[in-house]
Amino acid sequence: RARPSHASHARAMLAHARTAPAVVAAAPRARASAGRASGHRMTSRVRFSRIVGASSSSSSGESSNADGDDAFEDKLSALRGKRSKRAAKDTGAMETTTTTTDAGEARARQSQSRAKGVREFTRTDTTEEAPDANWGVERVFYEGPPARGEVVSNVLMSWTLVWLPLTIQAVGRALWLKYKITDKRVSVISESPLRKERTDVPIDQIADVVSVGRGIGQWGDMVITLRNGEKIELRSLPDFKTCEKEIAARMYKEKIIDF
Repeated sequence: RARPSHASHARAMLAHARTAPAVVAAAPRARASAGRASGHRMTSRVRFSRIVGASSSSSSGESSNADGDDAFEDKLSALRGKRSKRAAKDTGAMETTTTTTDAGEARARQSQSRAKGVREFTRTDTTEEAPDANWGVERVFYEGPPARGEVVSNVLMSWTLVWLPLTIQAVGRALWLKYKITDKRVSVISESPLRKERTDVPIDQIADVVSVGRGIGQWGDMVITLRNGEKIELRSLPDFKTCEKEIAARMYKEKIIDF
């Protein structure tokens, strides 16, 4: 009976001896695989740390760049703000000047639109003054027809065909036209058989007066400009310089407002 037990024990020992090298061989493989796994884990950790470091450095670099850009934009905005203030002042001055000019032009246009024209001062088909006219006491500077010297000079030159129309006009003015210039009005009266009319312009409705001499300065032509821009011509007016001076002293003068 002892033999069989020894035999069993021997077989068990033989079986253990056969399996032990496999276990022993498997142990290094397990350790090697564990080492490789740990190495992979270390490599992954190193790569992750590098990636994290790179991302953090890039983010910090971007943040620093962003801070630098923000600072640059702030400085640029400050400079733009200063320039814009100066530009605003210049623009404000230009707008003020433009507004002042526009206001002056608007007042001038409004004044002209309100001012009366030649039609309002003219009566047709009659040479009498308006019934409601009240000029009061007037100082007369000139009253009468155009200068007679114009008629004489034009008649002397009428032998030429070129001068004949001018001679006819001069004779017509001498026969049917009269002027009256006072300290309150300028009147032009036409008694032509073709058309009768009378124009009485108040002196304060005259905005400008210009005259030019003719006939060696013995008479001259005068043009008066009304406040609305219309003009009236007085041809061959004697003593035209005195009349121009008196009208200019009493005519309408626009008030100049300094800003």
